[in-house]
Amino acid sequence: MARVQSVAGESVSSQPAEVLSRSTVLIIGAGPVGLCLARVLAEYDVKSVVLERNGTTTRSAVFQLASNLAITDNILARWPKMDLTNSRSMELFRRLGLAQDLRSQGVASHIKCPVLISTGLHMDQCVTKWDHPSVDEKRVRIAQKNDGTMPLEPYQRLSQVYFEKWLRGLCDQNPNVEVRYNQKFESLQECDGGVKAATTDIVTGEKKTINARYVVGCDGASSRVRRGLDIPLDGGPIPRYALLVHFRSRDLTRLHKQGQFWHIFFIGQTGLGAAIIAQNEVDIWTVHQFLPLEKDPDTIDSYECVYTALGALHGRYEIKIDEILVRSIFRPNIAIARQYSSMNRKVYLAGDAAHQNIPTGGYGMNMGISDAYELGWKLATVVNGYAHPDLLRSYEEERRPVALSSIERSGVHMRVHNSVAEITQGRPEKLDEKSEEGTRARQLVSDHYQLNDGENRDLGIEMGYRYKSCVIVPDLAQEPPWSPRELVASTWSGIRAPHVFLRDGTPIFDLYGKYFTLFEFSDGTDVGAGYLIEASEKLWVPMKHVVLKNEDHAHRIWEKRLVLVRVDGHVSWRADKLQDAEAAIQIIRTISGKSTSYQAEMKNGDSHVVPEAFTSTVDNSTQRAEFQMEKIGEFQQ
Repeated sequence: MARVQSVAGESVSSQPAEVLSRSTVLIIGAGPVGLCLARVLAEYDVKSVVLERNGTTTRSAVFQLASNLAITDNILARWPKMDLTNSRSMELFRRLGLAQDLRSQGVASHIKCPVLISTGLHMDQCVTKWDHPSVDEKRVRIAQKNDGTMPLEPYQRLSQVYFEKWLRGLCDQNPNVEVRYNQKFESLQECDGGVKAATTDIVTGEKKTINARYVVGCDGASSRVRRGLDIPLDGGPIPRYALLVHFRSRDLTRLHKQGQFWHIFFIGQTGLGAAIIAQNEVDIWTVHQFLPLEKDPDTIDSYECVYTALGALHGRYEIKIDEILVRSIFRPNIAIARQYSSMNRKVYLAGDAAHQNIPTGGYGMNMGISDAYELGWKLATVVNGYAHPDLLRSYEEERRPVALSSIERSGVHMRVHNSVAEITQGRPEKLDEKSEEGTRARQLVSDHYQLNDGENRDLGIEMGYRYKSCVIVPDLAQEPPWSPRELVASTWSGIRAPHVFLRDGTPIFDLYGKYFTLFEFSDGTDVGAGYLIEASEKLWVPMKHVVLKNEDHAHRIWEKRLVLVRVDGHVSWRADKLQDAEAAIQIIRTISGKSTSYQAEMKNGDSHVVPEAFTSTVDNSTQRAEFQMEKIGEFQQ
């Protein structure tokens, strides 16, 4: 049983102190979420200091996707866990002007992304597959549909190793970001002026205190920030663990025996037996072999792990492996922090520190990116003096319900794979029998996967959520129906405003301002936009005003004459007409956290839900001062 124990450390008041400016945010953890947060803050000219306990961001193996680079000595921690930046994350990177640069780091846009379901590569054909389009094909579909039910940006395949390296480069070049490596966060203490964080330099042993107005814990699943705040973590792991082997091979003839793939899920005796991920479509792959908890991973050779995984039900399937890059174990876990901030709302959690999920669906790091963007623009708006600190209350109110639905959905996706054991009545080998029973079993499994194909396709989960918080003006209209699969084209308050191309081909998304944007679909009549403009100026809340004429198609999709949109694309308020200046003042006060008059009307029961259990998990529990699981991975600690 691996355990990470909370350490109180030396009293922060007795250590030498560094005082950060009131406009500088202290971030704990320089993983993808911490670096994203720093980059978002920098967009608003808000400085950040990022503390990272390791000597670099990607400390498991430094390698390039298209060339050979030696592995470093630090080979046991971070992994290329994420391999897909989803459409919502790509939209947010587009807001930062970084989408195209990110795409240049990843898999080429013309390459398709099929997911195969297989009994092993000894067989000539897979059992069934999910056909995910290439980025280029997805762009064509988005342009053709243009009805508000599609994202603006397609997804992008990119290994987390390179994602982090790219982010680190962006932050290193930005004068508003200072990343300090080999800095271990020990403990914190909230005080009247903010937060005192105790740190240790791992190289020199120097201890000191950093005083900051705001601190954000982006320090992973075992978050010392979360444990230091004594915030409960509710949830549990799946009943097995995975042995991960990351390797190089150009044996495409053998690997592509059943066709080119992004993922292959291999059916095992008790459900999902193994999986392989094509990291770069050239020579880098990751195998996940699922094992019972009692199995000692040290008894399994890395090469044999790959061969066994690829052979699945039919035994070893050898390929030519050029190099084993790194191996580790990983225990998939679904859990959520009961709060996302400290009592005084000076300390916040983001990413795995706040929520954890099974990789199926690819929600984990993508949720973390959205956490970073949401918290980033809100912190910046407060620090820059354009909003009341109560705006920050909405971070938990909005993001925690999203995490609850997403992490549960990851368990649902996992159950789809494990249900094959029931469908085949414990005899998955009959899927390859040339018999009537075999044909029937193959059809049943194929139908099962095609009926339950939401993994990486559930846009409702990924970006169709509705924010309900103290800074969203309640909508008097009936809430539109929601489904995990589809995006609903609506501007109902709290929803992400629909993507639509205007008559000249401009995405309406690209017209969003840096803080708030008032869209006015004008037919020449006065609908009261001036009241909002005057109110925003009076209350010193930045608001861009966009007047759209003769945009009937976009107006039909956006539904109202006036739609007030935040920088993240979510609707703050909408109406066909604003009647008076007093109403405008109330709207601007609400969206900037300067008014709480709408709180009594909010029905946001999900923001503090304590789940009893999650799909596909066992041993659900509540942890506070420690983080422990059997067969925990090094990079989970």
